[in-house]
Amino acid sequence: TGHSFFHLIIGRSRRMQEAIDEVLSEEAFDIVQTEFTPMGCFSLTTDAVKILDAHNVEHDNHRRMSEHAKSLTRRLYYRREARRLIGEETEACRRHDAVFVTSAQDQSLFDALAPDVPKFIVPNGVDTDYFAPAPPASEPASLVFTGMMAYLPNHDGMLYFLDEIFPLVRREVPAARVYIVGSRPPAELLRRASDSVVITGYVEDVRPFVARASVYVVPLRMGSGTRLKILEALAMKRPVVTTSIGCEGLAVSHGESALVAEEPLAFARQVIDLLHDDELRKKLTRAGYDLVREQYDWSVVHRRVEEAYEEIRKRAFLQRIGRAHRGCRESQMAEHSS
Repeated sequence: TGHSFFHLIIGRSRRMQEAIDEVLSEEAFDIVQTEFTPMGCFSLTTDAVKILDAHNVEHDNHRRMSEHAKSLTRRLYYRREARRLIGEETEACRRHDAVFVTSAQDQSLFDALAPDVPKFIVPNGVDTDYFAPAPPASEPASLVFTGMMAYLPNHDGMLYFLDEIFPLVRREVPAARVYIVGSRPPAELLRRASDSVVITGYVEDVRPFVARASVYVVPLRMGSGTRLKILEALAMKRPVVTTSIGCEGLAVSHGESALVAEEPLAFARQVIDLLHDDELRKKLTRAGYDLVREQYDWSVVHRRVEEAYEEIRKRAFLQRIGRAHRGCRESQMAEHSS
């Protein structure tokens, strides 16, 4: 096949295309918004303004997956997917009048694919009323990570944490315990469960687990877009230790609103320091909470979406006026020459 398996699994459905065609033929819309680039493979026969909300840059995500693949077969597979996704994401961008991205990093990656399609940065957000500040941790030496664990970047990150970082933490903090919270953990991760490694599987509500912990860890080595989990942790006033990929695209600053570390020893050191230093935890959580309230609360993001919609509609209107004028001039020139 000439398509990536990623797109074949998610998109390329004849029944979906028929359903889209039916809806667009029955009703006129001002804006049609497509969620995620794999859905951008569908044709949109409409005069509405078409917006692609990208969420992630999948070709870059798969490139990163290839770098940490555990076998040559997987490494080659992810490289192949990345190459094919470049073409598919380029096509998806060009089918739309504008693209929403979650960060400047993603904007630059999509600009390289489709420079003529306008991009608008619309960050991910968090409901700061729902993810409200929690009281002090009920388990002072506990850590937490939340996410859909069948997703490769999540379980890869936690396997890396358990194998290379957590043992270093436990040397200095023997009572340390980590909660890995999220649905469909793979067998390779489940085998590592113990008294100090709690793997919950699916839970109705992640907030009690975040509230229980002293530190939120985000040891990701791959991924794309921006991580909602960090915004949720900061909104609940939990200090975060993350890799640079984990906080990519978010306006967090090392030493101010989070701690950022790449290597296992440095990551473990940051976790240990937070477990021992109450003042450092308070400093980070104050700054992190202020950050999400000012930049990432859904009310703030909503205003940015409305502003982007208005700007895109104005651009589309002016482009149509321009095309109409050019059409008139061409008709007049044709009549004059005849």
